[in-house]
Parts: sequence; structure tokens; C-alpha cells
Amino acid sequence: MNKNSTWFLCGYGLAIILLLYFGLNGLVVAVLNDTFPNAKFIIILSLILIVAWSIGLGTRRYLNSCTKETRSKIRNLLLGITVFSWIIVLIVI
Repeated sequence: MNKNSTWFLCGYGLAIILLLYFGLNGLVVAVLNDTFPNAKFIIILSLILIVAWSIGLGTRRYLNSCTKETRSKIRNLLLGITVFSWIIVLIVI
């Protein structure tokens, strides 16, 4: 793995942690309002979907630029980072 892969994986992990933390916190706050579903809930949910789609699109483009050998290594690392990010966010929340 080269330096670009390391930076990409770090950025991916940070992006997933931030998306999950702020998205889940925003959804919890929106659900606790008097009316449900409210505009805040729908806006936060749509932002989560747009950001997650953007992260996935960027990840797919990066993987397509890699060779087959590094692609399988990076896929496994991405899965591990995603699971680890969920664990971190669930502990923090």
C-alpha cells in the first residue's frame, strides 16, 4: 500500500465517524420534537443519504483506480474501518 491509500483510508474512517455521529445525534434530536415526522427529521435524513452516497461514489472511483491486488486489500480494510467506526460511534453516543 502506498501513502495515498493510507490517507484515503484515514479520510474514509473520519468521514464515516462524523457522518454517523452527527447524523444519529441529529435524528435523535429531531425525533424528540412534539410533531413527527417534522421538517428537521426529513432534512437530516436526506442529508445523511446524500453524504453517504457521495462517500460511496468516491470510494468506488478510488477502488476503480487501484490495481486488482490492492483493490482486494483496500476492500477488506474499508469493511474493517466501517465496523470499527460503528463501534466507536455507539460507544461515544
